[in-house]
Amino acid sequence: FILLFFVVPVLQGQTFVSSNLPIIKINTKGKAIVNEPKILADMELIYNGVGKINNVTDKPTGYLGKTGIEFRGSTSQQFFPKKPYGFELWVDSTEKSRNVALVGMPEESDWVLNATYNDKTLMRDVLAYDIANRMGRYATRSRYCEMVINDKYEGLYILMEKVKKDKNRVDISSLKITDNTGDDVTGGYLLKIDKSEGSKSKLWNTTLTVNGVNYTIPIQIEYPKITDITDAQFNYIKNYVTEFETSLKG
Repeated sequence: FILLFFVVPVLQGQTFVSSNLPIIKINTKGKAIVNEPKILADMELIYNGVGKINNVTDKPTGYLGKTGIEFRGSTSQQFFPKKPYGFELWVDSTEKSRNVALVGMPEESDWVLNATYNDKTLMRDVLAYDIANRMGRYATRSRYCEMVINDKYEGLYILMEKVKKDKNRVDISSLKITDNTGDDVTGGYLLKIDKSEGSKSKLWNTTLTVNGVNYTIPIQIEYPKITDITDAQFNYIKNYVTEFETSLKG
């Protein structure tokens, strides 16, 4: 006869101790993170340098201070168990922003933690942005990191620059409310095609026709903000994009 032995593995909870990636630790002091507004929290960034091991018990060398953190996204926030976050570095509880260079990226206050939950390769966004940067075009810089919130390990995240007007990000001209004619009104502008949840923005609707079906597409103006843009500036950029679409269609 044949005697069979089976070894049954015992599954244990994952204990996160160290990584060769930077470690971000967030402590909300018992407050729940919500969609809006950002809540005050303590943040540590442990990064001992290229090729070095980072331990959760190490002193934070990349950042130690306050931050405002909130959920980010729409579908990903509602339906995915691993949540994306947006955060702003703050000086203190007064919520004054603080520009800091994180893990080799240019200093700024606004950042994104991409959960990349529905991309099992964990590479699609990072690869696309890196290719664009290597081609000499600006795209969001990113770094992989480990995430710990209130002493609970949340897994691998992608620390990313938030797309915004900045000399080290989207380096476009500033627009004043008096810039309404001539070359002054030509910009810069930041536009986005996205869901309209989140911060309100000035927008207009364009139409996309696919297989005889018309789809309404909102084009939102991210910069200037809805409280700052003038009618002349709104009409200029709307007409500019509309003329482009008309020429392309023709």
